[in-house]
Amino acid sequence: MINDIKAVAFDIDGTLCYGSTPIDGAIELINFFKKKKLKVFYLTNNSSKTRQGVVDKLLSVGFELSVKDLYTSAYTVSVYLKQKSYKNVFVLGESGLREEISSQGVNITEEERAEAVVVGLDLSFNYEKLSKAATVVLNGAEIIACNYDVNYPGKDCKTFPGCGALVAALEAAGSKKADYIAGKPNTLMIELLSKDTGLKNKEILVIGDSYSSDIEMAKKFGSASVLISSDISYKNNSNNNFLTFKSLREIFEYFSAKL
Repeated sequence: MINDIKAVAFDIDGTLCYGSTPIDGAIELINFFKKKKLKVFYLTNNSSKTRQGVVDKLLSVGFELSVKDLYTSAYTVSVYLKQKSYKNVFVLGESGLREEISSQGVNITEEERAEAVVVGLDLSFNYEKLSKAATVVLNGAEIIACNYDVNYPGKDCKTFPGCGALVAALEAAGSKKADYIAGKPNTLMIELLSKDTGLKNKEILVIGDSYSSDIEMAKKFGSASVLISSDISYKNNSNNNFLTFKSLREIFEYFSAKL
């Protein structure tokens, strides 16, 4: 497991930060991996900001990274739309998602005959927006979601409704399930990282706080993974490329002894 690793891919929310506050040991662990000549990347289901927006936020609280080190579900869904040649889409989401989609040459429309409704986290989501999006879906559009996370850890360790909650509302109103989920645990995000860097699946270690999102993505892609959790039901299994620790400090101690 460890001997093959050339890069570490971190989740962000709940793993490295709560809102804009770094979690204890986060920057120290990242710097440790960098000193060991491992590349560090960030994979987040955040769909509200552009990649540059996320980078700026992390830079402001002490992390060191650039846009090429970061993959978000907003960026991932925009690449997917371009790959699949979508021309006109209706968007439920923040400005960051809209910017990422537009940057790929995909048109955002308010028309009721769009090819798809793209759903990201929308902090001003309301009945009117749901009604418009549902009409587009009932007219035959697909539902393409940035992710299916029903909630996410944010400021002050509080849990907030996530993109998946909005997707569920649209699925109910539009009488159909989402046609495609771009973010974790889908592997498209880590596939883009692999393609861009030339890294193979066994050379990437994924670290995150969600088994259903981060760890499942790693398993599907064939990468080793580390879960941050105090749930004792998760058992360490190095044979299955999966380890679990209660904190970033414990991860630091483990890899300090191994690398």
